[in-house]
Amino acid sequence: MLVFPAPAKINLYLHMTGKRADGYHLLDTVFQLIDWHDTVKLKVRRDGQVILHTPIPGLPDEKHLAMRAANLLKAHVACALGADIWVEKRIPSGAGLGGGSSDAATTLMGLNQLWACGLSSVQLQSLGLQLGADVPFFCSAYATAHAQGVGEVLKPLPTQSKAFIVIYPDCHLPTPDVFKHPDLSWRGSLVVHESKSFNDAFAAGYRNDLQIPAAKIAPPISDALVWLKNAPNCDGVRMSGSGSAVFAQFASEALAKVALKALEDTAAPHTQCARPSSWTVVLAKALNKHPATAQL
Repeated sequence: MLVFPAPAKINLYLHMTGKRADGYHLLDTVFQLIDWHDTVKLKVRRDGQVILHTPIPGLPDEKHLAMRAANLLKAHVACALGADIWVEKRIPSGAGLGGGSSDAATTLMGLNQLWACGLSSVQLQSLGLQLGADVPFFCSAYATAHAQGVGEVLKPLPTQSKAFIVIYPDCHLPTPDVFKHPDLSWRGSLVVHESKSFNDAFAAGYRNDLQIPAAKIAPPISDALVWLKNAPNCDGVRMSGSGSAVFAQFASEALAKVALKALEDTAAPHTQCARPSSWTVVLAKALNKHPATAQL
């Protein structure tokens, strides 16, 4: 059995730049891996079956992204082997953190090794795009990347030593609802990164174009953003992906720890409200490499 971490991502910014004829939206974003992860365990089966041992209630096994990834790879290379799959979930679903996509990509990369398929990273990215727009990034093994197209046109970037307070405000936000919202708007082909550092994601001009419609659909997003804006020494706050998770960025882990303590001290004069107990709050660091690469 091999055990692989499947890390979450955050979007340091996310700009919508257009829409394809098939309805898919085009974007300009920077993906950043963080050290909050699911765990994918894989074991080869000789009988050809692919079996998921950690089903999600209400979700048919065949629709589970890790299962879809395994079956897609198996069919693509005509592999006679099978696999036992376990996915230990920590990253919440419907949060804009890419948990399901990361699980799928990790399954593809892991089984590519276990089944000795011999596919390259580029081939895995192409295969992963059939599962979701974020999957190619996770298959690339980049820790930080500029993405365009629907998310599949990737360029690796150097990682800065940032830390984040990430909040999942206990609300699942379906991506299609955000993209169909009447208040969704973008600024065409605006590209601000030509004169700015990619990682200076809170410089003037950067934002998440999906944040306003997402917050209107799910008001807890606004509550979490307001709470985070009270954090001392943060570079800024933003929603990740299509939500509902939000984050504050800090120059160091030490500053993030101080800020989190200040936020959770309801007696502090700058704190306007205590956080709801239903929120999941995580202190996370930027990864400078994909954690599974050492095993691949």
